[in-house]
Amino acid sequence: MNKNKTLCVLDIETTGFEPEESEIVEIYILKVQNNKVIDEFYSLFKPEKNIKNSDIHGITDHKVRNAPRIKEMSDEITNFLAGSTLVGHNLDNFDLKFLNYHLDKELQNNTLDTLTLSRSILKDKVENHKLNTLAEYFEVTPPTHSAKDDVMTTFEIYKKLSSIQ
Repeated sequence: MNKNKTLCVLDIETTGFEPEESEIVEIYILKVQNNKVIDEFYSLFKPEKNIKNSDIHGITDHKVRNAPRIKEMSDEITNFLAGSTLVGHNLDNFDLKFLNYHLDKELQNNTLDTLTLSRSILKDKVENHKLNTLAEYFEVTPPTHSAKDDVMTTFEIYKKLSSIQ
């Protein structure tokens, strides 16, 4: 792995599973070089519709009442991610689809999905490749469905998986 490569480990929380019908309500991005955190980006977002799945991530309409809309932050997010490799768990099938749908322009970044990485490295050493299962396997802090906690877990898992290769 290229030592000077900038990674952006990210996670989003949403109001549902399909970008066309759901919105992003939280994003956390950790900018990393040489496994050291060099910057971070965090924001809650106020969706157009009421949040109906607060039980999953704990984000309520009240919490986001003064938050910006994601469109207002689109350039800032795109600029923060510019030139980096995006890292996330189920990134390619979930987070990236949402970001590309809701941001003003599609992200052209390279990606590293820890779900795919785990499947190719651990294979059947684990029951499944969910973030919780991997956190247990590697004995790292489990995810909580808070974007920040999940990013921290994903980053730890990414480091463990990278060290196996």
